[in-house]
Amino acid sequence: APTPSAPAPTPSAMPSLPTRPSPTSAASTAGGAASAMPSLPARTPPTAPAPSVPAAGDATIRPQVVSLAPPAARPAANPTPAASVTPTPPMTPEQEELNRKLQEIRVKLLRLSRRLGQGPRNTVVAQVLYRLELAEHLKAGRPRGMPGGSSAAFEAANAEATRAEEEPATADPLGFECTILLLGKTGVGKTSTINSIFDSPVADAAPFDGETLQVREIKGEVYGIPVRIIDSPGLRPCAADSRYNARIMAQTKHFMKKHSPDIVLYFDRLDMPHRDFGDLPLLRIVTETFGASIWFNAIVVLTHACAAPPDGANGQPISYDMYVAQRSHVVQQMIRQAAGDMRLMNPVSLAENHPDCRQNNKGERVLPNGQVWRPQLLLLAFASKILTEANSLLNLKENSAGRQFMAQKQKVPPLPYLLSSLLTARKPRKQFQEEEEEEYEAPPPGEDEGPPPKQVAIPAPDPALPPSFDSDNPGHRFRFLEAANQWMVRPIVEAHGWDHDAGVEGFSVDKAISVKPSIPANVSGQITKEKKDMQLALEAEASAHHKTGLVTTAGLDIQTVGRQLAYTCRTETRWKNAASNKTSAGLSASMVGKGIAYGAKVEDRWKIRPGMKLVLSGGAITSKGDVAYGGNMEATLRRITDETAEGGRTTIGASFMNWKGDLALGANLTNQFAIEPKTQLTTRANINSRGAGQLSVRASSNDRLQLALAALVPVFCTIVGRIQQEG
Repeated sequence: APTPSAPAPTPSAMPSLPTRPSPTSAASTAGGAASAMPSLPARTPPTAPAPSVPAAGDATIRPQVVSLAPPAARPAANPTPAASVTPTPPMTPEQEELNRKLQEIRVKLLRLSRRLGQGPRNTVVAQVLYRLELAEHLKAGRPRGMPGGSSAAFEAANAEATRAEEEPATADPLGFECTILLLGKTGVGKTSTINSIFDSPVADAAPFDGETLQVREIKGEVYGIPVRIIDSPGLRPCAADSRYNARIMAQTKHFMKKHSPDIVLYFDRLDMPHRDFGDLPLLRIVTETFGASIWFNAIVVLTHACAAPPDGANGQPISYDMYVAQRSHVVQQMIRQAAGDMRLMNPVSLAENHPDCRQNNKGERVLPNGQVWRPQLLLLAFASKILTEANSLLNLKENSAGRQFMAQKQKVPPLPYLLSSLLTARKPRKQFQEEEEEEYEAPPPGEDEGPPPKQVAIPAPDPALPPSFDSDNPGHRFRFLEAANQWMVRPIVEAHGWDHDAGVEGFSVDKAISVKPSIPANVSGQITKEKKDMQLALEAEASAHHKTGLVTTAGLDIQTVGRQLAYTCRTETRWKNAASNKTSAGLSASMVGKGIAYGAKVEDRWKIRPGMKLVLSGGAITSKGDVAYGGNMEATLRRITDETAEGGRTTIGASFMNWKGDLALGANLTNQFAIEPKTQLTTRANINSRGAGQLSVRASSNDRLQLALAALVPVFCTIVGRIQQEG
């Protein structure tokens, strides 16, 4: 009679490993994140990546692959004749000892799953068994398709686990305990989850305020399994509380010296949707304290899992699974950024601690998707420790080289962007000209001159808001008085914005300062804010005029680069070689995140004749052994046709940049000339070595309103195109 094979997970019980969810594929991912337990964290051994969980984009584990049935019961992908089958070599004593220990791990996992009310068909159990089988074959040096007794090992382990749980008096002790570390923001429900795990009020919990004031240890038994929980005080999400969070993490790290945690549970709330990375600074404090390895055995727990999903973009409520997938994606993405490893995929579990939560006939809390969350969370934590023991036994180390490469890649500053900013030509600040004192009549003898005149605020000019069809003009909302402190503040207006929008996207500030008569300075900056992103640009510089023809300029620039701030200190000295030649040289140091880039430049300006000049510049910038260098050339010709015209200007420019062996070339041409005294025509053309280019023609006039009829050309082309499509 054929021996019964291991229960093969069915598609409903063993879904494909979830990949990173996205808005378009969130529906397919939600089933792996909510209805079934998600995959375990990625653990990639350097020898063979197969035993670890596939990262996002890898091939998924399908039911027929996870099945542990004997090879004869499964159809082979490439059947070979029986005569060509290589006999299995005999096992050495070391391999026999290894197989015995792996068998004990299988029995331990199956006993844990039975105690938690789960079976071998559970998703987490099937995945761990699959990894153990695959790792065993790879360690023995034979393909997985070769006969090696995997099915017999599973059957023996399943029979022993069943006997041990049904007859505990004659069975060996389980010999398993787990230490869990809890991390998360304050008020997310860590203490309430502890009470739910132990099914008793072992810790005081408040519905609104955080109750944990110091790191503590809570011991107990869950389903007869000793569990130790290290509960840490809640972290504060405000950026001003970074010192408090660092102190709490330091206390937690000191407490962990007594008992090292096996699993880390990071808590967040499901009912607080946010799409930004507001908690990223908090997660980075955790990474800086414990190291990036703290996230390799971390499980994300989303509490308040019975909350109703909010409405979607179309005003209709989104599905529960879709909402869980979106929240899981945001938290997972923040952890990847904090750990510096974009391949990390932390599993997500749900929890609900409210006493009014729906329960089954056993008194266990059930989520809206029908999942009993308490045994699933415990099984996921226990299975993660089982995998850690198996990796230690099989001597499978983490692929730290790949993680270090990803972390280093994230820390390298954007050299092409910084080089382009370094090569930008900047003129030194001119000295302030002392105003000539106006003659005035002196008061008669014996009379006081009177108090000095007051400096009063004057109305600032109205911003040029974009045209709108709305009857209510919002211009009065942006009127203010210009202060007498010489700070010039102006709104930044987007002329082509959304309908029914004022167009004000930010503000700019500028102030000229005279440190000394020979040291003029200037501070300027602007802040623009959109719905999600904010851009900051701040520039402060001062020029010291040493003597005729020698000027030194130093400055500090702060600007937004992606989601980080770039701080640049620069200095540049310009000297006059001749009446028609000026040369300048400068240095810069930029810091983006934790990476620092150093750069140098040389610039030469030639005045060939009145109205014609040539500027040549070149420089290089380096960071962490990476170098980028480039150069610019610009020739400008000004011409005046007559006294009434505004004149014309022609500019020809060329540039090159080399970074990591990739050479980029570019050229541009700008020509501006006056057609009439109040009408100008501007043409621009540019092209680069990658085949991209642009050509634009712009006409501006103050008295030729008929030029506005040019807007009818695209309207006419659109109408003709629609007619041709319908025809």
